[in-house]
Amino acid sequence: MNFLITGGAGSVGRDLTAALLEKGHRARVLDRHPLHDKQVESIQGSLEDKPLVQAALQGVDSVIHLAWSFSDDPVELLETDLKGHVVLLEACAAAKVGRLFYASTAVVYGKPMQNPITEDSPCLVEDARKPFYAIAKLAAEKLALAYWKMKGLPVTVFRFWWSYGKKIGGRHLRDMIVLAQTGKPLAVPGGAGGSFLDHDDLAHALLLAQQEQASIGQIFNLSTIYLEWTDIARIIMDVTDSSSSLEVFPGREWRGAQFLADSWELSSAKAERLFGYRSLFSPSTARQKLEKAIALYREDLRGKL
Repeated sequence: MNFLITGGAGSVGRDLTAALLEKGHRARVLDRHPLHDKQVESIQGSLEDKPLVQAALQGVDSVIHLAWSFSDDPVELLETDLKGHVVLLEACAAAKVGRLFYASTAVVYGKPMQNPITEDSPCLVEDARKPFYAIAKLAAEKLALAYWKMKGLPVTVFRFWWSYGKKIGGRHLRDMIVLAQTGKPLAVPGGAGGSFLDHDDLAHALLLAQQEQASIGQIFNLSTIYLEWTDIARIIMDVTDSSSSLEVFPGREWRGAQFLADSWELSSAKAERLFGYRSLFSPSTARQKLEKAIALYREDLRGKL
């Protein structure tokens, strides 16, 4: 099968591309940044470039749409992200692409109101840690689903929280690693955490959903393993061989980023029910893979700090 991956030069895209190639599929990447991989056709450019997008879709069976800035600037979100999103949707509909998978985010839930979070949970985007970003991502979901209803473009939306592959990133993890390396206390909120998604599980879910018509026009949460921040802190302390102490604060006493004090446990029950998704990994194996990703992130940071 021929896949086009927008934003394929990023960390998620590189891992997805490798997973698809390993399974015998072909991949083409469209990204603002070049992808230096001889096995993959790389097209450098932006989604706002309509002729480029139309050319990139030639011979493509399915599209995996990852390209997005992490901006919280409403002007940039409208003029770049959402404009490019609509250009891609329109081009996919015209080309009669067999499937478009849109990678959304758990940020659209804004603030968890139930545990675990299901696809029917309210999307309180105004309460999100990055409200404009959340509003734009939710609008992109709605546009994609409207293209299914109005123009027959087969769309599937995936929502996930924090993803990882060979490596993992994120400012909050970086700050914890720096503190651990200097032996300073690691402060975390108690009883809070999130559902981490392994990139191999994302590729697994894509290929399963590709074969199931019931997944079209639907939104699905995806998760590999739920871990609390106390678990993550202990992993970081082990990886860095740190002498740091661990300070756990009750939610009401937590003074750090508020979203960290929430429980971002995503239910994947709908994906399991409609197309048979289950993580490829046992909890212990998933944790070991996450530990390796954090260890590699720490090595990357060593050369920058």
